[in-house]
Amino acid sequence: MKKTLLMTGALLALTAGLALAGPGGLNLGWLDCGSQAGTENRVFVCNTNTGGGHILVGSFRASSFMNAVTGFSAVVDAQSGGVSYPAWWNMRVGGCRASASLTSNFDFTGGPFNCYDYWQGGAVGGHFMDAPVGNRARYKAQAALPAGDTRITSIPEGLEVYTFKLTVNNLKTAGLGACAGCSEGLCIVLNSMLVTNQPGNPAGNKFISSPAERNYVTWQGGIGPDCLGATPAKNTTWGQVKSLYR
Repeated sequence: MKKTLLMTGALLALTAGLALAGPGGLNLGWLDCGSQAGTENRVFVCNTNTGGGHILVGSFRASSFMNAVTGFSAVVDAQSGGVSYPAWWNMRVGGCRASASLTSNFDFTGGPFNCYDYWQGGAVGGHFMDAPVGNRARYKAQAALPAGDTRITSIPEGLEVYTFKLTVNNLKTAGLGACAGCSEGLCIVLNSMLVTNQPGNPAGNKFISSPAERNYVTWQGGIGPDCLGATPAKNTTWGQVKSLYR
């Protein structure tokens, strides 16, 4: 009987430990973090080449054991409702709107302020867009604090943390030389994020691929009633995970 009680106690302790190991989650919104003031859909009449302010804000809800966070790498996938990817959204070198139409920023000291700014203006990074394949394209954003930075500390489990702002402007939208596809609906999904702990930390890095509240947004109303159905979740091996961030 005594042995049974000891085993039961050990199993309960193990179960409790597993329950604390939360996986975290991802959110995406226009203008702010997806769980707060960030909106789901963005509408633009596509009638000007100036301005922009179409700002995608990515965030993660912290998993357990994020105790020396140095940076992150995020993967954002987008899909149109047509057979090909809109030229207006091809913002890579050699694309219709080239790389000047998409900028990245990791400084949240000037707002918005609804989620937690862990980086405090110290993160340095950039973004990249892969070549579109069919009606899909992949964007990557990553940033990190400098080695030894005093801002490298822990993040409490469950706290929602700002990571990136990807800003799309209105260049080559209207008139001569305009890129087609601005008015076409798009589904944009924050697919995954690798949050890095300090090298040598026993907790290791944290890979997050599940939504927290909402890990997607739409452009011009999206591509149908099921935005997430356009980018189905997949079982991912560690080899595939590493390939996302090369």
